[in-house]
Amino acid sequence: MRLDSYPGIEKVGFIQLQHLFDEENKGSFNSIISLAELLCEVPIAFIAIENEDQTLLKTSTISLDTAQSWTLPFSAPSLLVIPDIRLDDRFSNHHLLKSGICFYASFPILDAKNVLLAYLCVMDKCPRELNSKQIKGLGHLANQAAESIRLKLDHQDLKKLADDSITATQEIDTIFHNAIDAVIVVDDNGAISQWNPKAEVIFGWPKAEVIGQSFQEVILPSSYHEQYIQLMAHFKYDTAENYANSTVEISAIRKDQSVFDIALSISPATIQGRHFYICFVRDITNRNQIAQELDKQQKFYENILNKLPTDIAVFDPDHKYLFVNPGAISIKEYRDFIVGKDDYQYAAYRNRDAATADLRRAQFLEVKNRGKEIRWEDSLKDPEGNTITHLRRMYPVYDENGALSMVIGFGIDITDRKIMEEKQAALVQQLSSQNTQLIDFCNIVSHNLRAPLVNMSMLVEFIEDTNNPEEQKTLISKLKPVIDNLHTTFNELVESIQIKQDLEIKSEDILLTDCIRRTFEGLQSEINKSEAIIETDFEEAPSVYFPAKYLYSIFHNLFSNCLKYQSPKRKLVIQLKSQKLDGKVLLSFTDNGLGIDMEKHKDNCFKIGKVFHHHPNSKGFGLYMTKTQVEAMKGKIWVESQIDVGSTFFIEFINQRA
Repeated sequence: MRLDSYPGIEKVGFIQLQHLFDEENKGSFNSIISLAELLCEVPIAFIAIENEDQTLLKTSTISLDTAQSWTLPFSAPSLLVIPDIRLDDRFSNHHLLKSGICFYASFPILDAKNVLLAYLCVMDKCPRELNSKQIKGLGHLANQAAESIRLKLDHQDLKKLADDSITATQEIDTIFHNAIDAVIVVDDNGAISQWNPKAEVIFGWPKAEVIGQSFQEVILPSSYHEQYIQLMAHFKYDTAENYANSTVEISAIRKDQSVFDIALSISPATIQGRHFYICFVRDITNRNQIAQELDKQQKFYENILNKLPTDIAVFDPDHKYLFVNPGAISIKEYRDFIVGKDDYQYAAYRNRDAATADLRRAQFLEVKNRGKEIRWEDSLKDPEGNTITHLRRMYPVYDENGALSMVIGFGIDITDRKIMEEKQAALVQQLSSQNTQLIDFCNIVSHNLRAPLVNMSMLVEFIEDTNNPEEQKTLISKLKPVIDNLHTTFNELVESIQIKQDLEIKSEDILLTDCIRRTFEGLQSEINKSEAIIETDFEEAPSVYFPAKYLYSIFHNLFSNCLKYQSPKRKLVIQLKSQKLDGKVLLSFTDNGLGIDMEKHKDNCFKIGKVFHHHPNSKGFGLYMTKTQVEAMKGKIWVESQIDVGSTFFIEFINQRA
């Protein structure tokens, strides 16, 4: 089956997948390939994608001859295992058979909607089979590859957001070039840096001939040079009228030296730390068109201000508003009111809490007192209850004498970026956690399951070699404990992985006394046999908000360990205490048992498969499971212990209700 034959696959096409698996991205899939080889005990593993013409091998751990286009043996939307392709007629002339391959298996890599993305393949030059554990592990690895692909696609979405920001800049640039008036940008030295097409029409100068030239030398008669210099000084130092609405009517000169009247508006701006003056020029030679042109100009620039992606506010040295744009306050009535007022007056006018005004005043004073720019992020609720996040900056502007003349603040809506960053962080955390789980899983499979599998293999051989029915019956009876042990170990491994994947588990208020009662019911014979003394103090925090099945499991594991590792020198005493700490509950389990050598085992106390005392029922899963359950709910667990004194396990439960 071809990639593009699946419905909806156009969302993730062949070219896009091919890029995801290019050489620069190859490293992120290497661990999956290596784990597939280790899990299936084969020398060859790779990820393959295909289109109508060819199959491309990606992140292969070996060198295969892919110079010629070749297809997979035959595609399937589910697991495919062929123990010996030499016995399969479909492979009679296939490239794999010619390469000496005997065993072939593939597992489809699907997205969340079960759309085929690629194949996770393993091969060997010897015939073989895959057991159920290996098949299940291969499925986990295929899911891991799908998660990696999804993460990279999300990264591409983030890049698209950045490209959209560039597009917004291009839109503004388009407005500049299509403005109905001449728009000329002059730098702080008076040199022309931008000259739009309308300026070429009005003055007759091509852009290439005026860039870098002095503004007054190009467009003003010499008699106006001194007036222009004073005008620029006015904009640079006098804050009272420092707005784009300050318009003067003067004469200008064209390239052909003809003189005509213009209306000149100049607005200072700071772009990436550099000072510029934006000059708007309108030909007013025909006085009958002045009213119409003014109306067009007003609508045009109001349209620009309304579409700016930032909100802008300007304050005087006493924190009174001088200017706000529609991006900051969308309702004109409120914009008109706030000019000349401060945030406290505006809060009272809008019947709002003064807490925001307190924060804004503190930020203003920080800029004013430090004389430096500050940056921060803030989040507010919109009328629909959605959280909107802005990246804000506020910086001071000083006059020629070094006195503060104004403070300018502006903000950019980064809500989409924050949402994508949070999604990416969650995906990275989930991916890292799943990688660790898979590595632990494969290590335990390789280590803990090898011995019982070897025993089973030997017993099967003995059964096949004997013809004595009684001897066969005896050998078959010996298989059951081996299989039971294998089944128990595997279930514990799978349960430990499922805990971290169970994102929808619900918490509830649980009485600690109920946990004690339920634990006693399950361990009653062991408790009676040990004659243990159990003391509890749940008065300060009688309950915790936590998933019930996790909490019961935690109590069972910790109580079981207390009973299992009690000291033969003294009667067992178990003490439980709960405390409330700033919205959290701290629960402690203390016993006077054998204790743990913390200098030797402090880094291994909660690792899978680690035991610290000889005991026939010790497997090293209990504390690992307990830690996994606590951390799955963002809690913490730690232990303090001394050899032949005892141990205390502490569990911190977060997000507790009052």
